[in-house]
Amino acid sequence: MLQAIISGLVMGSIYALIAQGYYITSITTGRINFGQGDFLMMGSMAGLFFLTGKLPGLLVDVGIKLPWFVSLLLALAVIGCLGYLLERIAVRPLRRMMAVGAIMGTIAVAIMLRNVAILLYGRDVLPVPSPFGTKYLHFLGAGVSAHEIFVIIISLLAMGGLWLFLQRSILGRALRAVAHNREAAALMGIDVDRMTSLAFVLASVLAGLGGMLVTPITFASAYLGSILGLKAFAAAIIGGLEDPAGILVGGILLGVAEQLFGRWNSAAQDAAAFVFILLILVVRPAGLFGRAVREKV
Repeated sequence: MLQAIISGLVMGSIYALIAQGYYITSITTGRINFGQGDFLMMGSMAGLFFLTGKLPGLLVDVGIKLPWFVSLLLALAVIGCLGYLLERIAVRPLRRMMAVGAIMGTIAVAIMLRNVAILLYGRDVLPVPSPFGTKYLHFLGAGVSAHEIFVIIISLLAMGGLWLFLQRSILGRALRAVAHNREAAALMGIDVDRMTSLAFVLASVLAGLGGMLVTPITFASAYLGSILGLKAFAAAIIGGLEDPAGILVGGILLGVAEQLFGRWNSAAQDAAAFVFILLILVVRPAGLFGRAVREKV
């Protein structure tokens, strides 16, 4: 039981970290970035390239082998640029043309990124080294690796840093103003399009960080983002899409729930986790910390 809870905390912190990206893009644009999971996958693949210098799908080895933390920074820079391009090319033009255009644009980019990853890295599952090797700690009969502790700490620090950025910095306050009222923010001199681009860059960087953190545990694959992105979105819905603290709680609950279900039947682990989601939404349709909005018709 303790082992399942520890594993659930690790995966739950990853879900919550990725889900913060859904929160940022949702509040600033009113749209969901369904490419978030594949940006996680591309973050892990970019980091793997800087770590090994290899592109297995093309049988290329450029001989680059950088330290893990340097690879992390370079991968985040690459993913941040991809997030900016996503907003400028596939979201902004389509948002002005049709209501669901921005959503379809993110889905299209996600599919393209997945196919690029298959071309460059193949369809195999690829191991990613941890900066801490295989060190394990033992606590009350449960084993936890140094990397898992690192995942929890970095995820919490990243989410705390995001909260401070939104609450204390000038750019963060401008983002919140755009989220509250785009028209009023524009009248006050805030560049709304610039803030929207920043939101997508931040969301992509969070996804890339999640990818680099999780792949030493789950391995890297071109299909990694599909299920992790879906579970992160589920965590956001459980906690409340407009409440970052609720998203953290939702991610932890989902991670622990699926690990506990997995103790009895690993084959039904994913299905049981989503049954848990449905039960919560039946009781709280707006999420555990979401606010129900009444509309006059």
